[in-house]
Amino acid sequence: TYRAVLDILRSNSKLERLYHGAALGALKFCREYRRRTEFRRLCDMLRMHLGNLQKYGSGVVPGVEEGGKPNNKVRGWEGWTTESIELHLQTRFAQLETASVLHLYTEGFRTVEDIYNILQISHSRRKIPGVAAPPPKAKLMAAYYEKLTTLFWVSENYLFHAFAWYKYYTLCKEFNRGMSVEMRQMQASAVLLAALCIPTVSETQKSQKKKEDAIDAQRHHIQSTVEDDIAKEKMARMATLLGFHTRHPTREALLHEIQSRNIMEDVPDYLRDLYSLLEANSDPLVMVATARPLLEKLRAEVGSTNASMEEDEDSDDSTLARYVRPLTSVLLLKLLTNLSTAYHTVSLDHIKSLTSGLGVTFQQVEKLIVLSTHSKKFSVRIDHRAGCLRFGDADLESDAMRGQLTSLSKQLSSVCRFITPPDEVHQMAIREQ
Repeated sequence: TYRAVLDILRSNSKLERLYHGAALGALKFCREYRRRTEFRRLCDMLRMHLGNLQKYGSGVVPGVEEGGKPNNKVRGWEGWTTESIELHLQTRFAQLETASVLHLYTEGFRTVEDIYNILQISHSRRKIPGVAAPPPKAKLMAAYYEKLTTLFWVSENYLFHAFAWYKYYTLCKEFNRGMSVEMRQMQASAVLLAALCIPTVSETQKSQKKKEDAIDAQRHHIQSTVEDDIAKEKMARMATLLGFHTRHPTREALLHEIQSRNIMEDVPDYLRDLYSLLEANSDPLVMVATARPLLEKLRAEVGSTNASMEEDEDSDDSTLARYVRPLTSVLLLKLLTNLSTAYHTVSLDHIKSLTSGLGVTFQQVEKLIVLSTHSKKFSVRIDHRAGCLRFGDADLESDAMRGQLTSLSKQLSSVCRFITPPDEVHQMAIREQ
């Protein structure tokens, strides 16, 4: 029924509100009854309708082809207006929210591309002389980035989740001048915590990873180069679609923006202490003990971070307490990194005593160590026989590396004998004596 109604109303400007109302009803149906297959088909149909409007409805005379013949695909379409663009954006925002609730991340990212295309239509209309086309309202764009924070959170993409929070916070400050002090503090805290949840990579780890990548590139040059280019292109494309100020978003760039925009002034003192603890070179022996009361205070936070305080049973937890789990992982990663710079071996019992009180089991700590090693954040081995962690490259402790100096001396001796062969007469005289 929804499909038939949408096909009838797809391009009639006078019934455009009815079209978007039917689309919102169809999205609500898919969300309430968890109809993932129907939701994918609905997204494809809405995307096809939008494509037809972009292709055939953006000419000098909307709905008329180059030959002067009317196009039945956009019959009744009177052209893009500010109201039609806002209606399309609101429908895509509801589509994005439904995709995050149903955990269909691929459809969510495709919806982001649709929103980007609609924004490009609005941008192109503003270039037409004599056409008064204001940009989308800040409140509307803030609602868009609010939906993106949920999408990237459930997909565990902490980098883009943090950048979406930063854009949402700046837009809220722009259109909501009367925002309360509590809400401003809550949203500023969410921006900082989201940035801190991004996994850290120290300068030592970066240099080590570059060396390992160079070795791997020599072995598999073509494959590694293509994979890196594809990953960078995906990152740059997503940053462009989301309207970020940089094509290469990083943790350091976001924290620099937070500092330069004075967002730290709206953050509570205990979160500033947590920021200093995670960013400074803290003593690993007291790091966890210092962070434990800060995380406990964060876990007790109950205020919602969203500007709209509507209750929704399908939405995930929107309090600051949800950041405790990823922050704990970042804290453990920082602890292991600092231990690797100060010690060569650390007993497992000592690791257990350092990580006690964080609410994580030692099996979870082991899993984090294994995942960090696979991602080349640092080099460490778990020696259960000796009951310790061994930091450093395993190749440096192998038997071949231990005999490296002996092999080098033998090779140099053979080279010296080849360059300056010994005097046989002199050696015979020495032997006779």
